[in-house]
Amino acid sequence: MRLVEELALLLLNEESGYMEQVAGWNLSCALAGALLADLSLEFRIDMDLDSLTLLDSKPTGDELLDSVLTDIAADPGRRTVQYWVEKNAPASDGVLEKTLEGLVTKGVLTHTTGGFWSLSRDVSRAGRGSAENHSRAAARQRVIDTILSEEIPDPRDAIIIGLANACDAFRFVFLPEEYQTARERIKFISNMDMIGRAVGTAVAESSLQLSLASQVTKPIPKVKFLPLLGKESLRTGNIPRLFADLYEDYGPVFAIKPPFQERLVVLAGNQINVWVNRRGRLHLKTEDYISGLEQVFGAARTLPGMDGAEHFRMRKAQRSAHSRTRLWERADELYREIRIALGEWKPGDTLESIDAFRRLMTGQTSQLAVGVDTSEYMRELLEYKDRALLTHVQHSLPAFMLKTPRMKRIRKRIDQAFAKIYTAHTAAQRADGPRDLVDDLLSLHNTDPQFFPQTDMTFALIMPLITAIYMANGLAFIVYAMVTRPDIYRRVQAEADALFANGDPGSGDFSNDAIDVTHRLVLETLRLYPGVPLQLRDVMNTCVVEGYEIPVGTRIVIASTAPHYLAENYPQPLRFDIDRHLPDRAENKKPGAWGLFGLGTHTCLGQRWAEMQIMINLLMIAHYFDLEVVPRNYRLQLNPFPTNAPRKKLKFLVKARRQQL
Repeated sequence: MRLVEELALLLLNEESGYMEQVAGWNLSCALAGALLADLSLEFRIDMDLDSLTLLDSKPTGDELLDSVLTDIAADPGRRTVQYWVEKNAPASDGVLEKTLEGLVTKGVLTHTTGGFWSLSRDVSRAGRGSAENHSRAAARQRVIDTILSEEIPDPRDAIIIGLANACDAFRFVFLPEEYQTARERIKFISNMDMIGRAVGTAVAESSLQLSLASQVTKPIPKVKFLPLLGKESLRTGNIPRLFADLYEDYGPVFAIKPPFQERLVVLAGNQINVWVNRRGRLHLKTEDYISGLEQVFGAARTLPGMDGAEHFRMRKAQRSAHSRTRLWERADELYREIRIALGEWKPGDTLESIDAFRRLMTGQTSQLAVGVDTSEYMRELLEYKDRALLTHVQHSLPAFMLKTPRMKRIRKRIDQAFAKIYTAHTAAQRADGPRDLVDDLLSLHNTDPQFFPQTDMTFALIMPLITAIYMANGLAFIVYAMVTRPDIYRRVQAEADALFANGDPGSGDFSNDAIDVTHRLVLETLRLYPGVPLQLRDVMNTCVVEGYEIPVGTRIVIASTAPHYLAENYPQPLRFDIDRHLPDRAENKKPGAWGLFGLGTHTCLGQRWAEMQIMINLLMIAHYFDLEVVPRNYRLQLNPFPTNAPRKKLKFLVKARRQQL
């Protein structure tokens, strides 16, 4: 393994799914030093106290090493090791990402949604075999043994110890009392190696001048009220487009003061999305803004409201329940539930899109996620959820509006729904049934009731039912986009007919070629009409973003989908064009250009499940029905609050049934 890989593994915290929180500049210098050390071990460079000398400019075949080697070859002047450490340190974010991705390719790590890294199952189950040597535990033990022994260390171990010491990593490796005892030995070993000494000097001499406090920042622009009112995107309720417009006017960071609410700082643009993915976990938290919603359902901690190691642990506990593998295990039930709902559609019927697609999606989702049909409660659940968002998250209504007589009656109905779910998950009831989300949550509760108490269960159970509503809204947008474009409609029908020609397709039948048009239709529609166009966060550690300092306690809006409407990503962004998502264009693959499923650690856990479930529903609708919008000249209108959805005026006429259900 490369030294840079060993250093990354040593710093990986398997409890939080990310790097130990060492100072950013220190880590940057250590990673740069590791690359130089790897080049030295490859006999491409030589180093002494005063200079670094190029020995061989022949590429190593390693992208990261060769990038540094090229720079050294292009600058043959007499430079010190510290010079090259400091020169390469600013590129450390990319170095770390590529290093971790390389460890995924080698089968050492896995990378999950939300940007979390963990040991692969093969490595973590390898026992005392060679694969275990890749683990952080083994790397850590080898370093500890070297430090605690009196023997001359192996040169590679001396380099790693020097690099780790330079970025102050040993406070995570040793217990506090052990660290105090080992510090002199660590210092002695660190001084034995040229790279470790150079990195330590770079950290000591440069970190102060590059610290956050010394950065010159700009005042955050304030959005002017009257120009804001003139925005067409505001009048039409297109929130992603509105934030894209404001980004064009004010830049990536600006402040808005909504009526009767505290000031919000908005972050928008590609670089913001990249920053949130890479650095957001260090500066932002979700707990404060969502706590009121959690309390409505009697919960203290929930997956959306957790951060750090707790959040990572909860995601791991629910990962299987939200995977496509679990969806395909229940494929027969999914097809059956879809057909039951579609069986209510008769030629000549006019479908009110919101109600029709919510009935379609909630029936199947509740059956797959919670094991019972909760459709009869969905309308009330939606009303209660919307009121809770408006009162306790968006604060556009006073809190007492969730305690009106009607809301109290609805809450009793929701409690009945939860009771129905609970009683369906006794040991006897679930003896031979397929495993669902509730089973996984009950297992977590039984294993560690303090981490996941019964009081938090209710909120966890409501989440998949709310997700069904988001998927229904997305499906309504997609069907509208398909039906109003006859050429695309015919192509989706052709893909659907081919898939269902010989019965219900399996997971292997959904190849990229088999659902090419369908998939691109879904992507382009949800680019224009994302279900969750923004995220709210609170700043827990002061940060400087794109030259603007944002202090602790600031409520921020991450306009994650604003880049969907930027011409720099999507030429003519208002134009509907599924070819944007062809491999040779791949406009949504530009860094920061895609924010459909959220950003950073709170990226949607079930995004792959949701995308596939939506596509299956769309394909079955196309296979079985000819639809048209009524009236034919209807133009789509948006209802942006509390979640993005079509207005109720969107309706479809069932012209004909193409196949027998």
